[in-house]
Amino acid sequence: MTNRYLLFWLLPLSLVLAGCQSSSTVRESAGGPFVGLQNATVVLKRDIVIPPRQSRVFLQDGGLATGGAILSGSFDSYRPHCAFEIKTVDHDGFPVNATTFAVTRVQRTTTQIVSNSRMLVAAVGSINGGSASYYDGYHFWLASDVEPEVRRMTCYGVFAQPFELFPPTIEEINAAIRGVAELRY
Repeated sequence: MTNRYLLFWLLPLSLVLAGCQSSSTVRESAGGPFVGLQNATVVLKRDIVIPPRQSRVFLQDGGLATGGAILSGSFDSYRPHCAFEIKTVDHDGFPVNATTFAVTRVQRTTTQIVSNSRMLVAAVGSINGGSASYYDGYHFWLASDVEPEVRRMTCYGVFAQPFELFPPTIEEINAAIRGVAELRY
């Protein structure tokens, strides 16, 4: 088996395994220590509304992002962002009241986004296919007696190639959701 063939299979496999990993620690700041989130909470500081027929609303730079689809222009993919997610899409706008959620589980997640456009390659010219970039981040599974329909908060770092991929730190997560929510640990 050649090294190229081995690398072709190991990279996707390692990303899948990283996505399945269940972790209760997150890096506090860039280069900082990992901290435990066993008793963490997410405090929603103000009421928000999930847009009609959607299951999530995106948060970035302390505000709600419009739109709601990854790479739709609803937020800057090259900066950390989070999404509050609910269990259903069968609604005409779902209000979520300000409350405190217990973080019941922290799960590492990696999501591949594939561009389906034609690529220009210097030595070859134009080829069909696409390129793949990823988001690396965390699912924070949430529980609340007041808001039982809220499923989780998912936070991703920057949209990047595998060799540049890092999940967001707690500092980056709190910067993305500031004013709307806060991750406390």
